[in-house]
Amino acid sequence: MSAVETRYCRSCGTELAPEAEVCTECGVNVRTVEVGTPTAYCRDCGEEIRTAAEICPHCGVRQRPAPAASTDLTGFVEENRAFVAAAASFLLPGLGQIVNGEVGKGIVVFGLFLLSAFSMLALVGFLAVPIVWAYGVYDAYTTGKRLEEEGRPLTLPQA
Repeated sequence: MSAVETRYCRSCGTELAPEAEVCTECGVNVRTVEVGTPTAYCRDCGEEIRTAAEICPHCGVRQRPAPAASTDLTGFVEENRAFVAAAASFLLPGLGQIVNGEVGKGIVVFGLFLLSAFSMLALVGFLAVPIVWAYGVYDAYTTGKRLEEEGRPLTLPQA
């Protein structure tokens, strides 16, 4: 069993709880490297605090804006391009190819999927539908992975 290391605030030296993100004594975020001794004043209670304090230790008011959550969907898609393309083709065959910028191939895959779906009436489609569907997912993933490795930028249609 490993012992828990004792941690101390880099700004004021107070011993910290293992899960602490902000020092309870001086209000400085212990996960940042920005530590300073110059003082400032709390924007709510006016008490003297450290400049690096994220939260006032006297009144508990946040001194800096909270980190913004990223809602950039394009960034997520670019970082996970192969997975997103495969998931798109999983939901609708050919859509993953369009996500990868291969619109023509996406239309062909979707057309083949529709054709094989209609051929189910002649009992041929029961084999063709899963083959076309699986090909669409596989091709979208492998093409997305290749484009990720090449560092090609994502070009999604703009609304």
